[in-house]
Amino acid sequence: MKKPIALLLTLVFATSSWAASTKPIEDVFQRYWSAFAKKDFTKAAADVLPSDLEEIKTVLVPALIAVSTSKEKDVQEFVAMFFGKTVGKSRETIPPAEAFAGLMRVMTAGNPQLFDVLKEASTTIVFVRTPDADSAEVHFQISLRGQGDMDVEPTARKNGRWWVKLKEDPKELAAQIKAMAEKKP
Repeated sequence: MKKPIALLLTLVFATSSWAASTKPIEDVFQRYWSAFAKKDFTKAAADVLPSDLEEIKTVLVPALIAVSTSKEKDVQEFVAMFFGKTVGKSRETIPPAEAFAGLMRVMTAGNPQLFDVLKEASTTIVFVRTPDADSAEVHFQISLRGQGDMDVEPTARKNGRWWVKLKEDPKELAAQIKAMAEKKP
């Protein structure tokens, strides 16, 4: 009888220890998704891995500045949406969080109904997978009116804090922007 009780206590302790260790990851995810669903992209950027934000700025901003003289209407709309009210030379010095917000504004324009749905949807963390000490995946379900869909949000630990990682590769986006600007009528 003592062995099954000891085994059960070990299992309970291990489970509670595991749950406690994922709480910081879950907190980052919840903050990020709460802001993201409300289209508060600057606030969401506060939980994005700083090196990912910096990469958006260093890769996308120069690409967009380079194509900003394009005569293509869709390129001009893309550039204007990304930079918002920022014009001229000040585009070169936008903060990384604002570059992230610009990228999200562009993505929002591509699927505006998504954010209408996200406002009413609920997210539930199904589980957190931690392949190593400094990376994790938050597997979650988005539910709306009884319908649900699963998704995964990558996270990483840097300097003792958990951050959401970008799913999009800024270099690929920059290449798409360049191709869009070079298209012939």
